[in-house]
Amino acid sequence: MSESSWKDEVTKPSGFLSIFSFCIGAWLALVSVINILVGAFAPGQRIEWLGFFSGSTLADAYSEHTSISFNSGDIVAIGLSILLIFIGTKGIQSTISMDSFVRSVIQRPVKMLDANGGVSQILSNWMVVGGFLLYVVWSMIYTTWVDPGIYSVCMVMIVGGLGIEALDDSIE
Repeated sequence: MSESSWKDEVTKPSGFLSIFSFCIGAWLALVSVINILVGAFAPGQRIEWLGFFSGSTLADAYSEHTSISFNSGDIVAIGLSILLIFIGTKGIQSTISMDSFVRSVIQRPVKMLDANGGVSQILSNWMVVGGFLLYVVWSMIYTTWVDPGIYSVCMVMIVGGLGIEALDDSIE
């Protein structure tokens, strides 16, 4: 292997990490907007991002939410979300293209009932879509968007579904 091809392989973006960065950035942007508008910690409480990210005590991680408010922690969170979305988008563009990524996201619910892909594809799509929907519905019902309990359940479903999909793709 020549030195230039080795360098190209080492420095090219990872498709998985690009998609991961994009999704985490989109999630952080969503939760930040919800936090500004109505509070995302619990009913009537907002996340104090600087205390939340620094691992401070629970009392430093939230405050009362009485009206639409914006503070320095929100600026940090929105800035970080924009950075993650930007990095993810650039990586997706250079690996699989943004069009194919968006198309695959749109087609995922359709593949939930598509028997052509086999049982593993149906199962993986149900796990991914189900995990995402469980998070959104739970968070809307209980008005808490940063609950570690629901994260643990939803992440197992989503990552498990993506893992089944990756294993199925590697066998073909």
